Amino acid sequence: MKRFRRLGLVCLALIGLAGAALSLRAGLAETLAPAAYTPPQAARKYFALPYSGTNFQAYSWVWHAVGRCYLRGATAATVLDAYAELEKSLPDRHFVYGETGWNGGGRFWPHRTHREGLSADFMTPVLRHLPDGGRAPATPSCMPWNLWGYGTRLDAAGRNGGRELDAAACIAHLAALNTAAARRGLRIKLVILDPPLLNILRASSDFRKIADLPFLPKTAWFPHDGHYHVDFTPQ
Repeated sequence: MKRFRRLGLVCLALIGLAGAALSLRAGLAETLAPAAYTPPQAARKYFALPYSGTNFQAYSWVWHAVGRCYLRGATAATVLDAYAELEKSLPDRHFVYGETGWNGGGRFWPHRTHREGLSADFMTPVLRHLPDGGRAPATPSCMPWNLWGYGTRLDAAGRNGGRELDAAACIAHLAALNTAAARRGLRIKLVILDPPLLNILRASSDFRKIADLPFLPKTAWFPHDGHYHVDFTPQ
């Protein structure tokens, strides 16, 4: 299993090199103002998420330009609504979203899902350690050498060097997604987060806000510690 995972990481790195070259010709993916996601007729149309906003950004300008950040209208609106809510409730946090899918859907290698414009990856929120022993919000690192965040590993305690899982931000984000989805006629079908990190969330008094979400009870084929995966479905 570990050998298979390493092979997947190597393949992602090779794709990244190819993507950098393709982006020179692809140009910027079409993005629209948030209002464009809202009409009922746009619910099934595909849109590229904005590369960045006040409190969020994509994991890679390369992959965004290549076109790996498309979602159906209702799903895209849900993601943006959640960030808008977090801008008010957690104004000191900056979030990063990962891969979502192609324009029009279809097979999205190396993912086994992300084919219907209803799936999105989100980089796990983290805190950085301060010299005085305190903690402060940090933006997840998404660079080519860590496979744009997908190669980041958090241990069973949620730590990686001088950074650690921001359980409060993770819970708040999932709760905001859940609320926004309901307003857009969707519901969360599945959340994939590695069990050790999920246990950390469960230990928080705020976990009650997301206790009813359908979490995958086992480890997925690919590590979901540096990021978590969310599937949406119509209500």
